[in-house]
Amino acid sequence: MPNRPSAPPAPEPAGSPAEEPGRRRPMGGRPRDPQIDGAILGAVRALLAEEGYAKLSFETVARRAGVTRPTIYRRWSSKAQLVHEAVFPTPGHTPLIPDTGDFAADVRRMVATTVASYSRPEARAALPGLFGDLHDRPDLRATVIDGLETRVREHFRSLVAAAVARGEVRADADADVVFDALMGAVFNRTVVRGDMSEEFVERLAGVVVEGVRGRE
Repeated sequence: MPNRPSAPPAPEPAGSPAEEPGRRRPMGGRPRDPQIDGAILGAVRALLAEEGYAKLSFETVARRAGVTRPTIYRRWSSKAQLVHEAVFPTPGHTPLIPDTGDFAADVRRMVATTVASYSRPEARAALPGLFGDLHDRPDLRATVIDGLETRVREHFRSLVAAAVARGEVRADADADVVFDALMGAVFNRTVVRGDMSEEFVERLAGVVVEGVRGRE
């Protein structure tokens, strides 16, 4: 995901573990109950869509999910971690765009998939607040976003490398710059402006592909 600035979100309730730097989830104990996890994550998504990131707290999530706050604290040590897991897949379950051998089609599919993900009400509510929380916390960013972004970014590099080998993309194309251009444009259009049109998907993919097209 792109690293965009945003307004600072409201702090967690005083005394909550989410406010304590370096606090981690306790290790050991009974295995997590997937039904409880599902209730908590579902409550987060619903509250984000209804009230936004700033108003969401461990207390409001606990009430909506029908659990206690300590139940949430044992699973997630910060609001940012909780929201990110609720809204976006964990790294091990993130579907990657397959290399079809057609770079233009792969880029279009990547743009369309990202637009669809960012356009969800819970994602549009979560992203600005998440980036605000993580801006000055590189330690927290590493545990919340970097693992997912690194995996997707490395996969995109492999798509570009394969396209270079086929002659579809010029050899001097910078895969990381292209990735940042794609993600930044999608974030701005979907989250900031709220425009999720099919025309945008086509035009953005076309601009990016044309910009790195191999010389014939």
